[in-house]
Amino acid sequence: MATVDYAKIAASKIVNVGDMTDPPRYLFYARNKKGKTRLAQSAPRVLILDPEKGTKELPPDQPVWPIGQWEDLNDVFKYTKTADCKNKYDWIAVDGMTRITNMALRYVMKQHEERDLDRIPGMVAQKDYGKAGELIKGMLFNFHNLPQGIIYTAQERVETQGEFDSEDEDLEEAQTRFVPDLPKGVRSSLNAIVDCIGRIYVVKTEVRGVEVLQRRLWIAPTEAYDTGYRSDHTLPNYLKNPTVNRLGSLIKNGKVTRNG
Repeated sequence: MATVDYAKIAASKIVNVGDMTDPPRYLFYARNKKGKTRLAQSAPRVLILDPEKGTKELPPDQPVWPIGQWEDLNDVFKYTKTADCKNKYDWIAVDGMTRITNMALRYVMKQHEERDLDRIPGMVAQKDYGKAGELIKGMLFNFHNLPQGIIYTAQERVETQGEFDSEDEDLEEAQTRFVPDLPKGVRSSLNAIVDCIGRIYVVKTEVRGVEVLQRRLWIAPTEAYDTGYRSDHTLPNYLKNPTVNRLGSLIKNGKVTRNG
């Protein structure tokens, strides 16, 4: 019986953290019309997956793949494996995870209705939520392994104290919390794989004596927001006038460089 050389296997698998070059994964969330799609579109050479028809105001030459049903994502994933996709796109933006989770739920319901003639059409069963969540987690796994940077966006919702995870001691003093509008299991899985979770908001501020609206991306961990980042640096609470390149520069260098 041949002896397995596990030391040799380990030598071929183990890498230094400094040599790892995994592409970025970001999650942005906000209320409607706060700039989620614009922020996603700021990524260079980005393909936007659009389940919400929210890309109409983007530049006319921006590549967009409309997503009308859950099954469309299978075509997208197969395309990402092609040389054409790898040559054309450095980023893929899934611009509407809240909508996509609803598509997954409707897909599961339809499958069950076709198999069970006694089931009332349109009625959601508890097990549907679990199976839809597993579909989403599978999608996240597939996209996580792609060579492109990945951007996810989601709608925002407010959690009250009774909805908080009872095991999360950091939230004991919070009364309400702003979070991505996703099922808890999906949100937990998505939060675990991204490098930054940011909340987009808009404030009034003065620039050279003129009052303007300024878009900001809150990234600091806080009781009030479901936010945070992975970085070797201590970063500011928020990024003014955020773009994907500026955020990447901030995470990597601790500041926004001239090229960021």
